[in-house]
Amino acid sequence: MSGIEDTVRSTLRSAAERAPRSPGALAGGLEVAYRRRRRRSQALIAAAAVVVIAGGGGVALRMTGGQEGLPAANPSGVPSAVVTTEGPPPEPVEKVWPQAVWKIPARDPERRQLRPVAFVDDRTMLVEAWRAFGKTEVIYAYDLAGGELRKIADVPDPAGTVLGTDFGVGDGQVAWWTRTRDTVRLWAVPLSGGEPRPLGDRKVEHDDIQPFGGLDVVGGKVVFSLSSGGVFSVPLAGGQVTEVPGGAGLHLLAWPWAGTPGAGGARDEPPFSRLVNLETGQTSTAVIRQGEQVLACGVRSCTVTTPDGKAYTRLRDGSGQKEIPVGYQIPEPPSQDRFFVRNLTGTTPGIGLYDLTTGTLADLGIRTEAYRGEIPVADRSGRFMTYELKSGRYVIDLSRIP
Repeated sequence: MSGIEDTVRSTLRSAAERAPRSPGALAGGLEVAYRRRRRRSQALIAAAAVVVIAGGGGVALRMTGGQEGLPAANPSGVPSAVVTTEGPPPEPVEKVWPQAVWKIPARDPERRQLRPVAFVDDRTMLVEAWRAFGKTEVIYAYDLAGGELRKIADVPDPAGTVLGTDFGVGDGQVAWWTRTRDTVRLWAVPLSGGEPRPLGDRKVEHDDIQPFGGLDVVGGKVVFSLSSGGVFSVPLAGGQVTEVPGGAGLHLLAWPWAGTPGAGGARDEPPFSRLVNLETGQTSTAVIRQGEQVLACGVRSCTVTTPDGKAYTRLRDGSGQKEIPVGYQIPEPPSQDRFFVRNLTGTTPGIGLYDLTTGTLADLGIRTEAYRGEIPVADRSGRFMTYELKSGRYVIDLSRIP
């Protein structure tokens, strides 16, 4: 595993002790690479953001969240983080891809923070709201075209709840989980609105900081996995939680794909290098060549580094390899098979969005010298990215970029 990967993982583990949960759907094939690890750490990336700080002759990683002033780390074994942007600086993302960029309110009428979770349809998003970080209070449906925020439900907070939530959408329902000391409870409510209902419970280990490994809503059931292993389901109508046939010891990546190792696997083996389709029994083992370090694998592709310091993305069978320009932020396969978040240098160093297919680079408006927020990473489906600036919250629908 590379230095950057070790740095990210160790920092997220440390942040997990401070941040109680990660906040919460398939597009572009099922390219959900690394999404499940981010479901464990997405809020932690926001709380202990992996920020690229420009300075001197290069760029270093600095974790700037719950603890200010953490020392910079110079990762090794990965491509140099120095980026040279040829020609004029990139234009703002809303000018480069105007059809894909939405701006939504950052707060609800009660001044709770808003964060998009998933697309319900092409013009509607599921949005969560909270006052205290890690405690989702309300879920809304937001009409991107009309700008209307419609309340779906209050999110229950049973006595003793220490963790939650992680949302999935399907079959006209929103599902999520909460956790007490030793029990995970699954919940659901119609997208049209109503009173949330408990579906079923599953016992978990007391010391498992983040017990969930993934959650989807398919075929009248909520399917999920635990970080300790195993894929389970519970009917949307409620009932007994049962193990999915063939899912023992596996970790859900994107239904019906599950695999090993999970996000918390051994350091010398990339997550989801081995996959199985729990509906058909089809298996997939990622090609790993001698001397390579595999940073992450998804349903379709993996990201690797080579001994000469270059990074590539390629399909799991080893074909279709493309070089990744230096300066990329999150070590994962590209969203929609195309898009990476990468850093920008120059008079206004910041963070941009890069299209691997066309070579287009757009400025996301994030300035590293003053940045203390979330690194924009794709959602679980790989369809959109979201981040907040002083001017409001942005949503980039990657599926609308031609």
